[in-house]
Amino acid sequence: MTSIPTCARALVAALAVAALAACAGNSGTIPPAQSAGAPLSRLAPQAAVLAPCSGQKSEKTYARDAAQLSTKGGSLCIPTFGGFGGSLEYPSADPSIHATLISSTTNYTKNLPSLGSGTPLFYLQIALSGATTFGTDVPAGGGLVGKTIVPGQTYTALGQVSADGITEPLPGCYLKAGKSAFGGSIGGLGSLLKGQNVPVALQGIIEIYPGKHASAKC
Repeated sequence: MTSIPTCARALVAALAVAALAACAGNSGTIPPAQSAGAPLSRLAPQAAVLAPCSGQKSEKTYARDAAQLSTKGGSLCIPTFGGFGGSLEYPSADPSIHATLISSTTNYTKNLPSLGSGTPLFYLQIALSGATTFGTDVPAGGGLVGKTIVPGQTYTALGQVSADGITEPLPGCYLKAGKSAFGGSIGGLGSLLKGQNVPVALQGIIEIYPGKHASAKC
């Protein structure tokens, strides 16, 4: 069986870390995007409550946002849901492609994979519409924040990627949470996106677990 190209796995592995660093429908897949994605909101450190992404579509069990990646790089808003949110800083993308992100706190489709032991604190589904190459300049900042993330405690990101009907697991990693105006913050490694090559359209899912469930540190 043909495997997913290594560079595609590497990219979503980087996104998995970036969910920590920066962190529908049936059969566990991402539903079609409903909007083209307006400029995305950034965190407001002085605010006590997370604002939704500017183009966000919120449902009872998940929230979705979509955007066109810039050839100059920029920030992807993590859809605000269940007290979680934040942003993912990314380098230039050539050519520009479409990205869709879905946040949830439950296995709302009943078909999302169980990647670790216990119950995930947060799920982030990611879909990239086609091939692109990321540059090497990554903006500073970004992070997954949430009122139930406890500063100083350890969290683990586990994930998998699917392309052309093939699904493969991603290596996980763990990280200690910091502080933010919105509660705890998990961030610091968005630079792993730099230089990554994506050869095909793909879908991935990242699950955030309390505790240490991987041997590698983010």
